[in-house]
Amino acid sequence: MRPWIQLLIVLVFFFSAGSKASAQFSDQRDPSQSSSVQIDYGAEDTTFAQKLWSTLQRPGLLHSMLLDHFMQMNETSIDSGKDSTVYELSTKGFKRRHRKHVFMVTELEDPRQYSHLEPFSMIDFNRTDGFFLGLGSSSMFDFGPHDEFGVNAGGGYGFENKRWQAFLGGEFRIPLAGRKEIQDTLFEHIFVVPPTLAIGAELHNVTSTDDAWRAHRMENAAYAFFAREDFRDYYKVAGYSGYIAFRPSRHGEIKVEWRSDNYESRPQDVFFGRWGGNKVLPPNPAVSEGRLNSVVLTFQEETVRPHGSRSDNLFGDSVSFEQLKGESSILQFELGHMPGVDYGFNRYLLDSRNFLPITSYLGFDSRLMFEATTGDLVVQKAEFLGGPGSLPGLKNKSIAGNRLLLVNTEIRFNLAELSKVFGPDMQIVVNNDLGFVGLTQESSIVKGFEGLRFNSLVYNVGAAIGWTSGVQLGVSWRTDVQESPRVVFRLERPF
Repeated sequence: MRPWIQLLIVLVFFFSAGSKASAQFSDQRDPSQSSSVQIDYGAEDTTFAQKLWSTLQRPGLLHSMLLDHFMQMNETSIDSGKDSTVYELSTKGFKRRHRKHVFMVTELEDPRQYSHLEPFSMIDFNRTDGFFLGLGSSSMFDFGPHDEFGVNAGGGYGFENKRWQAFLGGEFRIPLAGRKEIQDTLFEHIFVVPPTLAIGAELHNVTSTDDAWRAHRMENAAYAFFAREDFRDYYKVAGYSGYIAFRPSRHGEIKVEWRSDNYESRPQDVFFGRWGGNKVLPPNPAVSEGRLNSVVLTFQEETVRPHGSRSDNLFGDSVSFEQLKGESSILQFELGHMPGVDYGFNRYLLDSRNFLPITSYLGFDSRLMFEATTGDLVVQKAEFLGGPGSLPGLKNKSIAGNRLLLVNTEIRFNLAELSKVFGPDMQIVVNNDLGFVGLTQESSIVKGFEGLRFNSLVYNVGAAIGWTSGVQLGVSWRTDVQESPRVVFRLERPF
């Protein structure tokens, strides 16, 4: 028997049996009085009617449809309590007022950038911790009837430096919508996620880095273990932070944060990975040790999602294409001239990434990054160019300063346009990158760029075979000077 015929038979039985039950409900609209439901069913239908009423109280579209029909057949009015849906019936029909299921905006959805510490990982390998194993997650565990509470925690052990690491955080969320908006009369809006205000704090004592944007944690761990290449510098950070965050949706956040951290240099305890010939892992540089306090204002937007389409390729075959589409941007002001600190500094950051499908098989991806640090020279807050994530045609972090301008562009051509053999996300990638680093003692963020000229920019170009997921193999070389090409292998997209 066809499924829709079975469903029709069930609904007919449902409604026919429901019409035998005579229900009398008290309609108490005075909020000071009890809102209990009184039901008087026929004796022979008591069990079924109770089950029916229990079913009708469940939220959702079917709930509304069944209860509408049930009320039309019994011509009654129902007030089922302040926490449930309210139905009223008049001789001209009835109107609905839904008590929505309200859930908070718990955190940004799939962010590509992070405003402070890199997310926790249960496994890692680097030249200071060696093998690291832990348990926990930076993602919030949400609880409460409306996800109004969230906590996260994690901890682990580095087997080379023999040191424990841990963090603990939590937040409370408040909906920024009036009761009228939450309890509107629109039939379609059963669930609502109102703009949210989050108040939170975190304690941490971990090995951290300022280079997460260059190479992701697990990607870099694979480089260090298999190829004896570690593209990130590390330090110990122990302290706390507190914040107030406004989240208008799951794709945007405005955060005001207080940070108080003590920084320590970490010795290099690992010099060799598993493979890599006779190479030695690069040394881990010292940082500016001491207490740093800062107030941080962050604006962040995350709308990047996989975008799929289907069309005919060059040969007329119907094929699928996959690209990234959207924007990932962060604008941050960190003000570190605070009392009781060992260094005073201000840091300004703009990192805007755009993923633009031009056609179903051609995409243009770009990143504009601007960074400036003023005040005392804090090594871990300095700017560097070179290596994966910035200019892959240069040696890692080969140019240093306190002013940075970086532009990365990629043209991605989907090979499914040439043949369906290649699959939906295999691409030819052509990149063109340029950057500039300046050094100045001036407090103005525009100072230090006076030397920015066409011939002072550092260029590199490259070509690769890649996938939308991020795996990429190719070469990159400088064009401002004559150098040999560098082989580039990535497990993640460069931005």
